Amino acid sequence: MNIGLAGWSLVRRVRAGALVLLDYPALVKDEFGLSVIELNSPFFESTDADYVGELKGRIDAAGARVANIAVDGQGDLAATDESERQQAVQNYAAWFDVALGVGSPCIRAFSGGPHEGEFREDVMQACIRSFGELAAAGKEKNVRIIVENHGGVIARDPDNLVRLMGSDDSGFLGMCPDFGNFPAEVRYEGLEKVAPWAQVLHAKMHEFDETGEETRVDVGRCLDIFRRAGFDGDVLIEFEGKGDDHEGVLKSIALLGRHI
Repeated sequence: MNIGLAGWSLVRRVRAGALVLLDYPALVKDEFGLSVIELNSPFFESTDADYVGELKGRIDAAGARVANIAVDGQGDLAATDESERQQAVQNYAAWFDVALGVGSPCIRAFSGGPHEGEFREDVMQACIRSFGELAAAGKEKNVRIIVENHGGVIARDPDNLVRLMGSDDSGFLGMCPDFGNFPAEVRYEGLEKVAPWAQVLHAKMHEFDETGEETRVDVGRCLDIFRRAGFDGDVLIEFEGKGDDHEGVLKSIALLGRHI
């Protein structure tokens, strides 16, 4: 397994104007000694060819490699209004070319659907249609579409995600499992269920005890789950703690290093 950094770990710097995406690849190498990175769509100043080309140049100059683009805010892929759903698919599909431009093998999307309330089969069917269409489009570009277990009625239930994965016959639909996103009562069982489809991992970190272990999630247990499933890819740190992000990322690197 390879340790990398998800850009969201440094979101406070971006929001404060202290970091722009073009400087991110070199910063990750210089500040943290890592060369595997995840990019975040909200950090892009543009998606035109010139900007993407400049970003790729910065990535190459830093000796970095993009593991994934985490794409947000493109619409509801589980919308039951067909025009709304189709627009969301088009919006996400536009990021396949961006992924090609920066050398990313995949883009991450959210399942869509409501965040609260009861499960609805029509919403699930809309989700399945959307990801089927995106996987087919991604196959044409040789870029995978991957789903994160991130919030919402669909994604908080691992059985729904297993069902979504089972609907794919393209081979271009996968998972971006996050250690911390399933409800605590189903966390490890849920990770085991989705592990066979993992393309990259989000190692969610908040705070650490005196031994350096994460206080909310058993990181070693999570890694063992994916190791047993045959995963040997990129583990991307997503530090979301209240403390200093520099210290938090360094503690996350140390913790993952011990268990990997």
